[in-house]
Amino acid sequence: MRGKLRLKRFLQNSRDRSFLLLCHHNADPDSLGSAIAFALYLKSIGVEGVRIGVAQSVSSYAKRLLTLSPVPVEKNPEVLEDVVMIFDTSSLEQLAPIEVPGDKTIIVIDHHLEKERPIKADIAVVDSSRSSTAEIVWELFRYFGFADENAIKALLAGIVTDTASFRFANANTFKAVGEMLTLFPIQMGEVFQLVAPVSEENIDQSKRTAVLKACQRLEIRKFRKYIIAVSKVSAYESLACKVFLQLGADVAVVGSEKRGVRISARAKESLVKKGLHLGKIMEKVGPVIDGSGGGHAGAAGANGKANLDEGIKLILKEIENFLREMV
Repeated sequence: MRGKLRLKRFLQNSRDRSFLLLCHHNADPDSLGSAIAFALYLKSIGVEGVRIGVAQSVSSYAKRLLTLSPVPVEKNPEVLEDVVMIFDTSSLEQLAPIEVPGDKTIIVIDHHLEKERPIKADIAVVDSSRSSTAEIVWELFRYFGFADENAIKALLAGIVTDTASFRFANANTFKAVGEMLTLFPIQMGEVFQLVAPVSEENIDQSKRTAVLKACQRLEIRKFRKYIIAVSKVSAYESLACKVFLQLGADVAVVGSEKRGVRISARAKESLVKKGLHLGKIMEKVGPVIDGSGGGHAGAAGANGKANLDEGIKLILKEIENFLREMV
């Protein structure tokens, strides 16, 4: 893995520096879990100045991980530290409204495909063959000789969610999980509980309302034998996508224009196996909505400032082109 040695040497000589660990907007367990685990590592080697920041919010699936963090997790922090570490994030747009000054030392740890304009990093540890950023962080910890029970719980949470409960896992995933579970008496049930969404009655009601509105506004597009579900909501786009797949859609695309443009898309595993990659499609959508996009083959998203309809049109065009060529 490129960058491992450079990162180790840098960290060995940086105990007197301050670190800000950043996660993308609506931070998921992979991004936040990786940052929390790394904060625990930095504390273990004597780094005093450590902060964790998230852009905009923490996802409901990641909120329980906050109990594992050695420092408070701050929303949209001002960047004051010497070193900025960015986790599970392939573009600076995904950190908006956080602005990273150009005079900072930037370290990127990520598992997404490198884009045409990747984050300019002084040190980059990027491996797109990994199913999660947490796997990369664990490999770094093995290289550093570091193991901590809370750090491993945070990393396992990231792996579980980014592999969709191991449906998209590979041999490296299970190897990493096996290594972690041999070190501490952690039950996977405990990890799954960590990534259960934080439920409050009013939140549950808002989720149900959002899904029902998405169904009310649902547009069904048929292409050959495939069904594409398209809708708009004000929140919970990814949840609406999941529901549409459960109802029988092959691909779901849901957008929102509240506080900027957000688009989520999901596809059935059968289409992913045939080559559909929603993450690559979302990368093309980013410039159209004045933002950025990316993600996994079967689940991806984009965030921007405008042009929701144009963004959805491009997604549908790309999906239909894929289906046409596949047939």
